[in-house]
Amino acid sequence: MSNQTERDTLGELLFREFGAYAAALDEHGEDWAHAWPSAAWPPHTPLAALQGRFAVAREAAAAVGVEPSDAAITEEHQMRQEYRAMFPDGPPVLIG
Repeated sequence: MSNQTERDTLGELLFREFGAYAAALDEHGEDWAHAWPSAAWPPHTPLAALQGRFAVAREAAAAVGVEPSDAAITEEHQMRQEYRAMFPDGPPVLIG
């Protein structure tokens, strides 16, 4: 696998895990910007598992040079929230 392929794959994995963790935090009424970098969830809970998966994905992505800053991750979360607010029923589809 080439370095670019590894970066693409691990970057995609990072943001998939980010999306799952961010969605779970939202569902539990947590504020993403404050909870994700420092929260300590009880062991063996869904939020603890998602936090761990996100941390591992972030470390793996960093190993191949994909290292978004905390600000970039928070900005991505805000964009996803705005997108969901624009399309509460899911993404629009073309009817053809």
